[in-house]
Amino acid sequence: MFKYYLTHSTHYKYSNHIQENTNRVCLYPYNDMIQQLVSHKLEITGNPNVSTHIDEFNNRVGFFNYIPPHKEMTITSKAEIILKGINLPNDEVDIMSEWAKINDISKDIDYMHFLKIENFFAKNKFKKILNELRSENDSVLNFSKVLCTYVNKNFKYKKGVTNINSSLDEVWKLKSGVCQDFTNIFIQLLRLSNIPSRYVSGYVFSKGGLIGAGATHAWAEVFIPFYGWLGLDPTNNCVADKYHIRLCVGRNYEDCSPIKGVFKGNEKQSMKVKVYLDTKRNSKFDKVEFNDSENQSQPLVTKPFNSFQKNLQIVQQQQ
Repeated sequence: MFKYYLTHSTHYKYSNHIQENTNRVCLYPYNDMIQQLVSHKLEITGNPNVSTHIDEFNNRVGFFNYIPPHKEMTITSKAEIILKGINLPNDEVDIMSEWAKINDISKDIDYMHFLKIENFFAKNKFKKILNELRSENDSVLNFSKVLCTYVNKNFKYKKGVTNINSSLDEVWKLKSGVCQDFTNIFIQLLRLSNIPSRYVSGYVFSKGGLIGAGATHAWAEVFIPFYGWLGLDPTNNCVADKYHIRLCVGRNYEDCSPIKGVFKGNEKQSMKVKVYLDTKRNSKFDKVEFNDSENQSQPLVTKPFNSFQKNLQIVQQQQ
């Protein structure tokens, strides 16, 4: 059992005053029998009222609207989390029964969300790849691990070559990207194999030597018959266990984006993000400071019309 202290802070700066800043926030760490939320606090510039609800994927989601004119805004999530080790699925399973269950699930409306295949992957070449990788002796878990390893070995982790809008086609051609790209490819290969899979956003602890620490991270959860959902991280080619903190789960990144929103005004916007995750509480947990000299800003220019920027997504690409 591990206890983690988490701070996730996002700072926005605008070229001039904006107003009516409305946001949807998915910054409430998942809370269940494996990952227990001891405490959580959301701090937002101006202290707007935040209304929350539990969505269809069991995520707590918040909404707020900050009306007064402002040139900056900071949204900080602070949490204490207890994470228990997971029990892995039983290796001694009836493989035929597992795959029969997978076929039955594909007709279940509760799992259809997690079986949708993007058009790019609805091609024969991917089915050929899957046939070459799969053995008739593979259980659902073993084959999922084979696909996880395939993505890890055939794609290079490289920042800056993709962004939130990069298509699967572009990522496949580049054979490189960040954890978000690894996860998107992995999920599509799983779904093409008729295995329900969902997108997970969260964090990884650096002590495990894992790629993605110090920022938001992404991996997949695979549905294993007679067991349930199990996290697999293609970026690190491992089971998501004691070093992985779940923030949000969904069909894809759109369901799990930490913050997205709209504001009134035609101003340029920049963003900085800081994430601290440790097993000990320190000063960085209590107070996060942003310095203009730090080179972490991600510029985002709004379209030149005086209206709400419909569905403007705050770019927080998972690393």
